[in-house]
Amino acid sequence: MCGICGIVDFAEQPRGEVVASMTEGLRHRGPDMGGVCSFPGCGLGHRRLSILDLSYAAGQPMLSEDGKVALVFNGEIYNFKELRTKLEAHGLRFRTDSDTEVILALYLEKGEALVDDLNGMFSLAIWDDRRRALLAARDRLGKKPFYYHYSGRRLSFSSELSSLVRDPAVPREISPQALFEYLLYDFVPAPHTIFSGVHKLPAGHIAVFDADGPRIRRYWRAPELDNEADYERSRARLIELLEDAVRIRLVSDVPLGAFLSGGIDSTAIVALMRRHSSDPVKTFSIAFPGTTHDESAWAQMAADALGTDHRQYPVEYDVEGIFEPMVRHFGEPFGDSSAVPTWHLSEKTRRHVTVALSGDGGDELFGGYERYLARRFQLAYDLLPSTLRERVIEPLVDRLPTTTDYYGTSLSKKLKLFVEAARRVRSDPLAVIPRTFSCDQLAELTGIRYDSHQDPAIEAAQRWMQLDPVSRMWFTDIETYLAEDILTKVDRMSMAHALEVRSPFLDYRLVELACRLPAAFKLKGRTTKHIMRDAARELVPGPILTRSKYGFQVPLGTWFKNGLKEWARSRLFGTRNGFFQPDAVKKLWHEHQQGQSDHAHRIWLLLVFNEWYRLYG
Repeated sequence: MCGICGIVDFAEQPRGEVVASMTEGLRHRGPDMGGVCSFPGCGLGHRRLSILDLSYAAGQPMLSEDGKVALVFNGEIYNFKELRTKLEAHGLRFRTDSDTEVILALYLEKGEALVDDLNGMFSLAIWDDRRRALLAARDRLGKKPFYYHYSGRRLSFSSELSSLVRDPAVPREISPQALFEYLLYDFVPAPHTIFSGVHKLPAGHIAVFDADGPRIRRYWRAPELDNEADYERSRARLIELLEDAVRIRLVSDVPLGAFLSGGIDSTAIVALMRRHSSDPVKTFSIAFPGTTHDESAWAQMAADALGTDHRQYPVEYDVEGIFEPMVRHFGEPFGDSSAVPTWHLSEKTRRHVTVALSGDGGDELFGGYERYLARRFQLAYDLLPSTLRERVIEPLVDRLPTTTDYYGTSLSKKLKLFVEAARRVRSDPLAVIPRTFSCDQLAELTGIRYDSHQDPAIEAAQRWMQLDPVSRMWFTDIETYLAEDILTKVDRMSMAHALEVRSPFLDYRLVELACRLPAAFKLKGRTTKHIMRDAARELVPGPILTRSKYGFQVPLGTWFKNGLKEWARSRLFGTRNGFFQPDAVKKLWHEHQQGQSDHAHRIWLLLVFNEWYRLYG
């Protein structure tokens, strides 16, 4: 795992010290080795976390034999050995055992089409001095990031926004539209970033930058549903692909282990790892003693059943201690509070291994969130007479007591969320991603004029309008929530500790299978992930197959009334950034303290933005 950056300027030579500074800004992603190279009009930088072929020869930037083509690459290509064998059959010879050299050879043979052959997680940039052009690409699901600023005849790019803004030519003008989107979704959806002049290359896209300007195109899209799919064949194929995805992700020249939460996905991954490992699998989890969502007992059950070398760490959340570095590593506002436990898990795991497999993606692909069931129930709920809904049921739910409890253990919170989502999607069928604030609340808070026609999340939902409402949520989540929330969180928090995380569920072959499955294969009655539970019966202990999903939750509501009250108050009201109306902020705080509403997550978003603004604004 690594970090990449560079500058291409068709008008004048990029300054070497700027590229060097951007590269240094990525040291945490690649503490083992660094390098820069320059061509007329181009400078490239790379920081390396050595995983495969630890020799200096496998370092980057990697140049072709004639020195005319240079590659910087962040990620892992899991099928590189098969690709290498094919290239060798064409007469090519390799000087390293790295996947980097295979990518470079593929480009020299196939050009832009190389991305179609890659099975892995990656962002890459290839400078071709013969064509005076830079090729950039990002993996199909968006596991590895790529930020860029393009202005006229100049391009600057990096794996992280904090590195990119070390280039003085990159503007820092905050985008009101992106700020509004962050407050809606907890993240800024690609291609937007918090800065109006900076963009993310979206997942599954390729870009070519030359003197004529940028050309960006999508090279991969999730396949359409196959309502004629056979259930038994699909179930067998699911396990076959998942096992192969695990197998090819075990290739490593450094210590390797796995996250183990005790859920279906991580337990299945570890069970398949055991099939291909001669030694006990190293597994890691964290415990939150005294909380309603502590999964440590489930993780220990899975570890005992699978005979793993398990390490479980009780941790304190320590929000005050990690808040500033956590916000800094994201580089732009990111409001998913589960980043806190992800930070702790990554830090503890890195003490023992350099690579960890995870179960990320299983819920989005196979319908693991309760909100998918809720959406199905909402379709039936909306068939009730509107008078009954709007004058009887919803007013009763609105009057239920407010609680800061975890929603999984609070019936009143579940009902409130159900009604809130039903109202939102009823008024706007494209608003399928959960929202922390409503548009009306944000208008009062910010005064920003939000344009839904410019919102990439709305655009993504629009692409799937032909599907049933539940499937529309799945496909929109894959393009937005998975890429911009889950994978962003895991990448930044793991790379903050120089830990590589691999996700077998996000093998594109498995993703394509999951996308083709009919909704009935995923949701059955009140059961989520039906086909995954069925397929995993020989791998996962029975109690884990039937347990409820917890997730990485943080008890913000209680904290903001107790231990973090003064800390949050001082940061909420001690920062003046000009974007939030003071009276609206005071109203949120007062209603939360008085128990009138649970505004904990909304307050968290404001705290994160205030800290980000202090660091980067």
